[in-house]
Amino acid sequence: MIAQVAGVVLAGGKSSRFGSNKALALHQGTALIQTITRRLAGLFPEILLITNSPEAYDFLGWPMAADRYRGCGPLAGIHAALQTISQPRAFVCGCDMPLLNPELIRFLCELPGEHEVVLPWLPEGPEPLYAVYSKKILPIIEDHLAKNQYKIGMLYEKLRIRKVTAEEILQIIPDLTTFQNINHQHDLARLAGMGH
Repeated sequence: MIAQVAGVVLAGGKSSRFGSNKALALHQGTALIQTITRRLAGLFPEILLITNSPEAYDFLGWPMAADRYRGCGPLAGIHAALQTISQPRAFVCGCDMPLLNPELIRFLCELPGEHEVVLPWLPEGPEPLYAVYSKKILPIIEDHLAKNQYKIGMLYEKLRIRKVTAEEILQIIPDLTTFQNINHQHDLARLAGMGH
């Protein structure tokens, strides 16, 4: 178990590009979100699913909480998670990344230092939904949401961020496929073709 960190899955999102609720899309006979929750369940002392439609996810048997700020995207989900958990930090991921890597998650959660956010920063940009957040940043997130500022990137300059580079990540895992997310039906097909 990774001490003092909760494992959080955000199951919000409109899945508009996918065409249906992608969290419940089947990959090798299992809902995407179930693949993700199974990978996280054994890693953390506390788990939480953030969703505004809890009845759709009852089958997972996870504790659930809803956004306090509806329709405000992933930042509202991170806010709800940090408000709800009892651990001081949360590893937060989306419901569309079925290739989560436990070794990398452990590395991100156990990096030493007083970071408020531990964030994979890949050549194409940051991955805010594969990151570790401290409860200490709740007032800053709250302030942004209250001002209708929903872009996670607007927070970065205000927070103590530990950027984790692709080079660091590739010392732990062989490639960056762990960050692949499912936005379109063809992403699922490609995943199956990769043998995952």
